[in-house]
Amino acid sequence: MKRFLLLLILTVFALFVFAAEIPNVNFTTYTLKNGLKVFIFEDHSVPLVKVEIWYKVGSIDEEEGKTGIAHLLEHTMFNGTSALPKGGIDDLITSVGGENNAATFYDYTFYYELVPSAKLELALAIEADRMRNLKIDPDDFYREKEVVKQERRMRTENNYIQSGWEELQATAFKGTPLGHFVIGFMKDLEAITHVDVRNFYEMFYAPNNAILSISGDVNPEEAIKLVEKYFGEYSPEQVKRPVYAEPKIEGETILKLPRLTRLSLLMELYSIPKADHEDIPAIEALLDIWLNSENSRVNKELYFNKQLILGTGGFIYDLRIPGMAVIYAFGYSEEDLDAIKDGIDKELEKIINEGISEEELQKVKKQMIKSIIFAQKDLKEFSSEIVLGELRFGNPELYKQKLEKLNKLTSEDIQRVAEKYFYSKNRYVGYIVPKKDAVN
Repeated sequence: MKRFLLLLILTVFALFVFAAEIPNVNFTTYTLKNGLKVFIFEDHSVPLVKVEIWYKVGSIDEEEGKTGIAHLLEHTMFNGTSALPKGGIDDLITSVGGENNAATFYDYTFYYELVPSAKLELALAIEADRMRNLKIDPDDFYREKEVVKQERRMRTENNYIQSGWEELQATAFKGTPLGHFVIGFMKDLEAITHVDVRNFYEMFYAPNNAILSISGDVNPEEAIKLVEKYFGEYSPEQVKRPVYAEPKIEGETILKLPRLTRLSLLMELYSIPKADHEDIPAIEALLDIWLNSENSRVNKELYFNKQLILGTGGFIYDLRIPGMAVIYAFGYSEEDLDAIKDGIDKELEKIINEGISEEELQKVKKQMIKSIIFAQKDLKEFSSEIVLGELRFGNPELYKQKLEKLNKLTSEDIQRVAEKYFYSKNRYVGYIVPKKDAVN
């Protein structure tokens, strides 16, 4: 009887989750005459405010021969302006008990300050200052470039997974925006000059190529006045992006990638649509059922039943251009990689031919919907979902469309995307294996 009641409660809860109305996130929007878009998320639960400036520029916007310049500029943005010395931004934010940081991705770069709400004007003044008044001192720049080169050595060149992945991706997507990592190639980093970075900065770090997000304990009207005060006089720029071939893989290519490692690793790269495509939620659900969960199809068969792998998983880069899916599995030896690849393919084929169980479908839907809904409890974090929808596609309600797709997701949807994007074997496969002279 207790088991029956528990199942009934879980069923009712699941139905409630899926039948619930899609939550609405309230925000204020405003656009300056120079094209700067402003999003304000009002939340007075704690006396903090987060200021973020999102630039529509990342590694996919770099010219051939200048890979890594977007990330290099991000580092340079902390080296001072005409008003602030090097390190001045960090000192100011730390002095008021705040924090700040930045990150560069394939299709955007962003900077943020989290400060007491009384210091909103300080954060806005800082970001306005370095949007147009960056000081690029040659000596400071070349010192900073050495820091980035060392970062590349440590995180990519000296890491067998990252270096193998980079070679695989560079081959799979050669001549496209995805043909290099965000960090860039070493030969390009060495060649980039302070003049190159200045030109890149002046084109892309413009009000009409940015979104300003303010979330937390803030009055929207007062915030807009401050934004006009600090950003209103800037002029828009004509942004020109390089023209590349669209990322696309046709046929199967297998690369053997010897590295200094004792383990072997299978990696597979596939092309997927843009982040706003209707198939993206189904692709993510497929990866969870196929690879990611503890009880995924591949884990059950290749880890628990056959003890053929150490671990497996899959994830996507969903971007404002067609992106990629990455699938991986760690094996014990190079000799196992063919069997691992075939085993992963067989589990996909079962999904295509037999579908998935109702239990698998409901579980993955509940997990994905819960993660989106619960994320909305912290507006300072969830605001990025809304801003990215606008930055990439001019659609701040993209998250709602994703929830709608998840609510309606069926086994047939998962079977369809499995066959369309993965079963065709349009992929690059990397076997990252121990070098023959590696120390045993």
